[in-house]
Amino acid sequence: MELPIPLRQGVERLLEKVPLPTLKQAAKTLSDRYRAELRDGRLHMAEEMAVKAYLATRLPATYAAVRASLDAVSEARPDYAPKTLLDVGAGPGTVLWAALDLWPDLEQAVLIEASAAVRRIGEALATEAMTARIAWLAGDVTIDLADLKPAELVTCAYVLDEIAPASLPKLIDRLWHLTDDTLLVVEPGTPAGWQRILAVRRHLIEAGAHVLAPCPHEAPCPLAAPDWCHFSRRVARSRLHRLAKDADVPWEDEKFIYVAASRHPAVHPPQARVIAPPKPGSGKVLLKLCEKDGSVDEKLFTKRDGEMFKTARRLDWGDALPE
Repeated sequence: MELPIPLRQGVERLLEKVPLPTLKQAAKTLSDRYRAELRDGRLHMAEEMAVKAYLATRLPATYAAVRASLDAVSEARPDYAPKTLLDVGAGPGTVLWAALDLWPDLEQAVLIEASAAVRRIGEALATEAMTARIAWLAGDVTIDLADLKPAELVTCAYVLDEIAPASLPKLIDRLWHLTDDTLLVVEPGTPAGWQRILAVRRHLIEAGAHVLAPCPHEAPCPLAAPDWCHFSRRVARSRLHRLAKDADVPWEDEKFIYVAASRHPAVHPPQARVIAPPKPGSGKVLLKLCEKDGSVDEKLFTKRDGEMFKTARRLDWGDALPE
């Protein structure tokens, strides 16, 4: 999955004169903060160079994860085409670009972002490429959501790792209150990210939300540590991306986890979802499935299963097994 062409071109223009040693150091500092999940009162991207490091090394992967999560929403609700978006902790507009790529008729977006440097760059990227009305607002996601108007789609991507756990329930209450239709929360695909998503999922179900994806049920998660639920998208690295990270491999795998919840049930609820890489063989494929009855199981599909085998053989990690 690649960035939309206007976004990719905008990023290239912003980065073309940045000295590589400076970009590499900024990328390392940013990566270290993300990996450590630091909550030291400082923003991960307070400075412009940190934002540019994000554009070079993290934007393609986070875009792929968000777009895959939005695709799952669209599969569950093919009739859904939001006209308004509220993105909390918006970064440089990653969710906005993904949402517009999927739903080009999006009319209005409000983006909340605490970092002035991120807002400046996000606005610069979006200025010439979008027809939607966009408002960038400064704000701390834990305290500055009171005066916002609800939106049909509310999103919070790669944000909760910067939030103190004690603040999470109140934040999710606020986000759900602002949701006219669907709320999407995306987190890194780590065990800690999965635990945060489980907490969000439990809270939303208790509030009466319908889980659209990835879960095919609303029962407690059947997985137990050291196993955890997450998905992956392979992302091509640009030349600058490889240089900034001293990487030899021309791609990387972005691991992520998400939950999409709605005020309306799924139109096409999946029978199950593939929650691990498929294991193919000659005339067979083994899938690890989260089932709609709340269980998890490994199922072997062979040629004897006819059309179901053909369907199973086409499925990838994260895909829904249709009814």
